Amino acid sequence: MKTIQSGWKNYHAHLDKGFLIPPNRYEDAPAPVRAEWTRDAKVMMTKQDIKRAASQALEKMTVHGTTYVRTHVDVDPLVELRGIEAMLEIKQEWKDRVVLDIVAFNQEGFDRFPETTVLLEEALKLGVNGIGGHTSMDKDAKAHIHNIFALAEKKDLDWIEFHTDETGNPQDFNLPYLADITNRLGYKQKVTAIHCCSLANVEEELAERTIEKVAHAGMTVTTCPTAIATRNLTRVKDLAKAGVPIQLGSDNLRDYFNPLGSGNMLQYGQLLAYVQRFYEKEELEQLLSWLSATPLNQQVAIAIEKLNRNVDYEVDRLSDLLADVPVIASTEKTIYS
Repeated sequence: MKTIQSGWKNYHAHLDKGFLIPPNRYEDAPAPVRAEWTRDAKVMMTKQDIKRAASQALEKMTVHGTTYVRTHVDVDPLVELRGIEAMLEIKQEWKDRVVLDIVAFNQEGFDRFPETTVLLEEALKLGVNGIGGHTSMDKDAKAHIHNIFALAEKKDLDWIEFHTDETGNPQDFNLPYLADITNRLGYKQKVTAIHCCSLANVEEELAERTIEKVAHAGMTVTTCPTAIATRNLTRVKDLAKAGVPIQLGSDNLRDYFNPLGSGNMLQYGQLLAYVQRFYEKEELEQLLSWLSATPLNQQVAIAIEKLNRNVDYEVDRLSDLLADVPVIASTEKTIYS
């Protein structure tokens, strides 16, 4: 029997857009087309629709032993604040089963919807944990980054997160600039770069310099193995070797960007192990430590501890967790004697 203390942690999800598939049918169209379908769906979403879908996703995640989820929630003129309001209610309704952190996310960019700035300001007043941007959504990625940081400065937030260089295109390489700004503003341990696909495709010397910058700035990198599509996963091993904290997330779950997804963090870990060859004993143990690591924020860590949930598996070795992705034997609350 092997026990995972306090369960698994999912550091990147989109609960507000989960389970669009079904009821809608998935068709494998180019990304801009699927993004437009998502926009159409967001206009129609009610708060109850979002709560229902989020509950479905959380049910799947928690049954597989997840005790913490950090979700990005779209804020824009299409969905307005309905997603944020829904997720704040879900956070309370599920507080005895999972700790939920909410990041107000500018998915659509400032160019398309300039009025998103005001909506994000309103979202920050409602009690979210963080703010999120996307370096590929505006023509001027640097301006987008500055706009997100300007909003973050108005509130003492736990997290400032960016979908970073998700295209994988070496010409769309904003991670070095993000690291420079993070370092200049002194946001150590608060800024997370998600995906960082372009880092995998730039020249070795530039990649090495950038990784040094990311480590020096005190940034964290989150990788989502199911989101790779035609892109490369970021240089996870190189980042970890440089001392950059690594997190894993499920990303999208059964929507137009990913029609699959179980919510089982071991499956995401297994995929990373396959793609980047985490095969040696120390590597497997490191990967499992990322899946189970508790957030640095003390209040969040205390909230997870109060759940008193450990996850038990009937396996002989920790490596069996990633080799077999076994069914949980129990998720009993810890009993103190």
